[in-house]
Amino acid sequence: MSARSILFVAYFYPPCADTGAHRPAAMVKYLRRLGHNVTVLTTSAYGSLPGERPEDVVRTRDLQRVRARMRGADRVEGMFEADTYSGRPHPLSYVLVPEPLVAAWVPFARRSAIRLHRAHRFDCVITSSPPESAHLIGRALERRGVAWVADLRDAWTFEPLRPRFPTALQRWADRRLERRLMRAADVVSCVSEPVADDMRSRVGANAVVVPNGWDPELTPAAGADVTADLLDSLRTSLVYTGRFGSYGRDPRPLVEALKRLAGADPKTAARLELAVAGPLTQDEANLFDADVSPARMSLLGSLSHERALALQRAADALLLIAAPERSQLANLKLFEYFAAGRPILALADGTEAGRIVSEARAGEVVRADDPEAIQRALAITATGELPEPDPARVHEYAYPAVAERMEEAVELARRRRGAASA
Repeated sequence: MSARSILFVAYFYPPCADTGAHRPAAMVKYLRRLGHNVTVLTTSAYGSLPGERPEDVVRTRDLQRVRARMRGADRVEGMFEADTYSGRPHPLSYVLVPEPLVAAWVPFARRSAIRLHRAHRFDCVITSSPPESAHLIGRALERRGVAWVADLRDAWTFEPLRPRFPTALQRWADRRLERRLMRAADVVSCVSEPVADDMRSRVGANAVVVPNGWDPELTPAAGADVTADLLDSLRTSLVYTGRFGSYGRDPRPLVEALKRLAGADPKTAARLELAVAGPLTQDEANLFDADVSPARMSLLGSLSHERALALQRAADALLLIAAPERSQLANLKLFEYFAAGRPILALADGTEAGRIVSEARAGEVVRADDPEAIQRALAITATGELPEPDPARVHEYAYPAVAERMEEAVELARRRRGAASA
């Protein structure tokens, strides 16, 4: 396709270590590899990358930095830079529609986007959410004739991660803003089919699926001893990387299943180690303090992304959790798991993640809320009977291929923009 000038608006972007930064970072890299001129518009709250050029990445003011300075820091700390987190939403999450960054960051980013467009005359703007208020920047450029792709990493009001607004007026305003912005976008790209279906049927948006993916160039930390001290070599290791911490990833049935396995089949349970690498809430830490002997649970704390990738590759099997009440879930870690090439125990039946694992023949899929089914799956895991992913089936989720689908979304947006203005 012809080279395009693209503005990619993403609040979460490296050096932010949170999972929300992975898709924008990979998409920008591979869109550039396809020949497009991509300018990133993001926050300055997480600092900057060594050697980045200001013409490639524009970092705007952000009132979150004021909060950081009040505690003696010069940048915001990412979720995965600590071993604990509260899981409590910011108080303004119950006040501002659609979320607090509409006041803390978007006014500065919107002004910068308009200024950048005057200088570069972008062919297309891609806005990535969460935060949902990022799409206000796309709307500002769409009004100036720029083709617009609204990229949803999570749905907005469909199975939302955000806390429920306390008043009916706020909830109405939130739904109205979603409908107005998503219908104004030339294309809405969604990471899963349930979200795309909702966008088409309820909102009337022009939705397409551009899934999450894995970056074949992301390399794990090197060295033979990188994970040697993390896993018990005498047990079958079942590894979970990342945080639980949101609606749809409840680890309580998993722990209950481990207890059941320990009581019903201690010989098999003694072969199994559940290793969790990521930050925990206090309630989660208390949960994983349960006695599941002779099975074992290990809490490894937060690791660097490179070390987490190495841990995934060292594991005997990898754990995924997605409850059916969040049918849209196709966790980013699923695609990193594909890259690791290890068998997957997916507590994800009834979700997009479960469907993908089943189609890739990448492991065992059971419901996340069924301790009895999880117990049986844990026994299969302990005895090494989980199948490994089919390389041919997971290749379509590598980011070079995913970026081509985003490229197609950009061209579709441009055609729709041209038809609308004709």
